[in-house]
Amino acid sequence: MDLLLHLRGFTAVADEMSVSEAALELGVDQPLLSRRLRALERELGVELLDRSRRQIALTPAGAALLPRARHLIDQADHLLRSIRRHDREPFVVAVPSGCDPAPLARLVALLEEEGVEVRLATSSDETPESAGWTVEACDPDAATWITPLGAATAPAASGPAAGSVSLSALRPRRAGGRGRTQVLALPRDLDDPDDRLRRQADRAGIGPAALRRLPHPLAVAESLAGRGTLICARHEAVTYGLSWSPFADPVRRGHRLVEQPPVPGPAAAGPVREQALALLGASIGALEAGAE
Repeated sequence: MDLLLHLRGFTAVADEMSVSEAALELGVDQPLLSRRLRALERELGVELLDRSRRQIALTPAGAALLPRARHLIDQADHLLRSIRRHDREPFVVAVPSGCDPAPLARLVALLEEEGVEVRLATSSDETPESAGWTVEACDPDAATWITPLGAATAPAASGPAAGSVSLSALRPRRAGGRGRTQVLALPRDLDDPDDRLRRQADRAGIGPAALRRLPHPLAVAESLAGRGTLICARHEAVTYGLSWSPFADPVRRGHRLVEQPPVPGPAAAGPVREQALALLGASIGALEAGAE
């Protein structure tokens, strides 16, 4: 027996105090509704309606059941609305600011071809509670993705030649000399609670006073003006026309995937998921952990 279906019939009769009016409200034949009521009474082992009167009335058992039946129906309806609303809501992918937009665009196109509506968000400030995928900063040794960092300078500025460069080579010159006078770093790298970049810079002879924290646009502007060297990922440099050389030292960022179910089928398993995660990693300029 479909308990919810039969309870809906019972509550409709209780509302209308008429089987015929309730049947009309539900859009079913009166005999069918009467059979459902009898079946519900047999299942429960009690009479729910007093049919001895000219107008039907609830028995004590029926009056006791009615609020419980309404509560159960409300809960079932809420569940159905939640599931249907989730099906219509976009799949939120939260990524750090400054990501390469081209792989992200391919990621959106890939998932939407599979019928998954995607909404991009940033994980830099406050990750949306509804995010299905979040790319979160973490220790590189425990990362899903590794992003190598390097030195970015204005193309015409004297700076690292082609190939790798040592972090210690960025030690600033005196302010009165020509060339770079500061080493610039992005907030995302200096806000690391483990202070990995600060400790590496200190070992390379770049003290706290020489390592300047600037927002991305200002750090790029200083670098383009030839006033400093920016420590950043390759895609963050080439987007603005900066020359970039990787560090010979293992200076890097780590990111991991935080997944919140339910995840749409195409993104949950199989080749589409693999492609999507590869594009997600490419958007942060990353290599798979262990692929350096």
